[in-house]
Amino acid sequence: MENGLADLLVYGEKLLTAPEAPILEGQAVAVQGERICAIGPLDEMRARYHGVPEIGLDRGLLMPGLINMHTHLPMSCYRGLADDLPLMRWLEDYIFPAEAKLTPEVVYWGAKLSMIEMIRGGTTSFCDMYLFSREVARACSDIGMRGWLGEVVYDFPSPCYGPPEEGLRLIR
Repeated sequence: MENGLADLLVYGEKLLTAPEAPILEGQAVAVQGERICAIGPLDEMRARYHGVPEIGLDRGLLMPGLINMHTHLPMSCYRGLADDLPLMRWLEDYIFPAEAKLTPEVVYWGAKLSMIEMIRGGTTSFCDMYLFSREVARACSDIGMRGWLGEVVYDFPSPCYGPPEEGLRLIR
């Protein structure tokens, strides 16, 4: 008999519900729509939600999604560019010159690449501060990921808005 109270049953070898909570074993999570509607021992949940599709992680950890609180997503396009240098040399000699040629298109695709990588690693939302934030927002919308976005304001011209005064106008 199919149960109308849950759409999906998810289980793992271990379940972590919150950072300070104990790790539980042999538990399952019932999901209805986009919400968790119940958590309990796998046998009891199977009996309660008989006939509901299951996703099982026999040797896995089921846990809430991660949140990345500091990102510059489109910088994935600069991966490997002059690695292992002191920060200011890396920025001034390599990154800032590369960013001077940055385009909205590169930001969009770099942001999408980074989001896909984060999703694969369990990250479900992020905070990003970089250039062309509208393009990052468009990538968020297309991927379906949550992001808190801001535009960086340099004390030198930006490829997004030009002089710093325009950056201040843009973020207002």
